[in-house]
Amino acid sequence: MPNSKNHSFIEPQQERSRKRFEEVLKTAEFIYKNQDDYDLTVQDIAKLSGMKRPSIYKFFPSNESILEALSYKYSSSLFSLVKKNLNNLNYSDEKEIIKAVVDVYAIYVNNNYCISDLVFNVFSKNFLIEEILKLIEAKSTGETKKIKFSLSILMACLGDSLSQEKVITPSCVAETKKACLLYLAS
Repeated sequence: MPNSKNHSFIEPQQERSRKRFEEVLKTAEFIYKNQDDYDLTVQDIAKLSGMKRPSIYKFFPSNESILEALSYKYSSSLFSLVKKNLNNLNYSDEKEIIKAVVDVYAIYVNNNYCISDLVFNVFSKNFLIEEILKLIEAKSTGETKKIKFSLSILMACLGDSLSQEKVITPSCVAETKKACLLYLAS
């Protein structure tokens, strides 16, 4: 995971602790993906993983911090794909950046539907907007304020489509691009 100091979980430094940290996330992910409307608890993770609760609390002070760590994991993965797809673009062309981000976001979410709400929560939205803007600012001399709001529009449109239709449809992708591009043109 990329380094970020703005989260509520504690990323371990030692190899043995990293393995336990990853085991907790792996178990939490299993529970999350396989249980409908399930409240993820440290007690259930401890039972399923065979770890003691104090060992889990060492890294994750709350149930919410486990969900945040899962969100961070998937958001980081999504950001890596966005970054890879933006590498070949002209960073001064805001329209092409937004179109590429919409496409990558839609494909990623459709391919990972069972965890889709983890990349549409407030933490993930803020993380992704911040990281995409850092990337663009590092490679562009243009104004990024409009891109920031376009990214917010993008996430709202795609998230709304997903909640209504359980998939991000090609028509939603087209309408999202249109909304973002209209905003950029204003």
